[in-house]
Amino acid sequence: MDYDVIVLGGGTAGLTAALTARHFGASVALIEQESRIGGDCTFYGCVPSKALIETAQVAHELQQAAREGILKAAPAFDFAAVMRHRARIVEQIARDEQDERFTSAGIDVIHARAHFADAHTLELDDSRTLSARRFVVATGSLPALPPLQGLEAVRFLTNKTFFDLQRLPPRLAVLGGGAIGLELAQAFRRLGSEVTVLELADRLLPKDEPEAGEVIAQTLRGEQIDLRLGAQVSAAEERGGEIVLRVDEGEVVCDDLLVAAGRKGSVDSLGLELELERGYVKIDRRCRTSLPHVYAAGDVTGGYQFTHVASHEGRVAGTNAAGKRARLDERVIPWVTFTDPEIAHIGLTESQARERHKRVEAHVFPMRQVDRARILERPAGFVKLVTAARPLLGRTGGGVLVGAQIVGPRAGELIHECALAIRTRCFAGRLAQTIHAYPTMSLAVQQAESQISPVGRVLAPRD
Repeated sequence: MDYDVIVLGGGTAGLTAALTARHFGASVALIEQESRIGGDCTFYGCVPSKALIETAQVAHELQQAAREGILKAAPAFDFAAVMRHRARIVEQIARDEQDERFTSAGIDVIHARAHFADAHTLELDDSRTLSARRFVVATGSLPALPPLQGLEAVRFLTNKTFFDLQRLPPRLAVLGGGAIGLELAQAFRRLGSEVTVLELADRLLPKDEPEAGEVIAQTLRGEQIDLRLGAQVSAAEERGGEIVLRVDEGEVVCDDLLVAAGRKGSVDSLGLELELERGYVKIDRRCRTSLPHVYAAGDVTGGYQFTHVASHEGRVAGTNAAGKRARLDERVIPWVTFTDPEIAHIGLTESQARERHKRVEAHVFPMRQVDRARILERPAGFVKLVTAARPLLGRTGGGVLVGAQIVGPRAGELIHECALAIRTRCFAGRLAQTIHAYPTMSLAVQQAESQISPVGRVLAPRD
């Protein structure tokens, strides 16, 4: 065999798997078909989208500056310069993921397309063949195109092509009201586009608490985004340089169309018969596929499609591929939608908790009662804590935290206090008893918990 472990895919999951397997002494090759490693997160996902969102946030704050007495602050946009700024940030972060970092660790990095010739042999498009005892498949995911009549004949954008735009779309339509669609819809509205969001479901962000979807829907509509829930889009065509979507009984006309209607596993070119589930590679708790010497990690597995989960799965897959033992621990997975306000979630929703636990309580504390949110004049949102009784101890100490939803400024930073509480199964009341600095956004978590475990009148809800 040429290697102990060959990793297919140079995104977060693959890079983590390769480094982990090498750490345990395995000989490792990393194969990436693109000319550079880093994957979707670095070049087409998290990094460029959040860089653009931050720019849009600055623009929005300048537009609102007059209410604070700052005059003549209305921004003038150079969209090409905005996109160049985004590209510079991407390149800065990509420098941490260059081949040399991995070759210096003893990993052979190979840029080529590869497919399985047999269970232990890969054929590369440069006519080489490589063999290994074990493999990690980390080939990621691709945009899923909805069955929309005429779509393939229309020029449309996905997350992989969206950031190539060099002009601001006067009218942008977004097909899909998930995290990607909502984040970019709000950012481009703040940069000056007229934006329409078309979502088939009757609510936004179905994996979050219903109240979270309601807050962001109200916010987007308040920013003059045309948000259409329950929208049936049946066809697309181009007319005179415009894109026309047939929606319900009418039409939506736009200059650019972003398709953000889901993902699918990148498995078609593997050349290996692996058991699939919903179009993704099926894995067990050790990241092992239906073939015992082949592991899989990251978006190709179809689980939580987040970079931090890909890293965790890559670590587990790389450990097991190197002959050691590790298991997935996905009990406490936070996720964040980077709209404004941010939406952060951890653990169970209230309805899920009531199905699984006894004596469940849910408490909501509005952001409008958090002094830092008042200072920032950003009162939209809330902290929702879901607690359950402990075995034997019942609700002593406030019970145990089993879920949390935070909607508000920097919610993605605030959620990790709740993540730690859930993971350690500490008394929920500890969140209220721990002194939090005033005036910070973190105080919102203490104030929310104080409704369950009162620690003083200063934290009581105010009308």
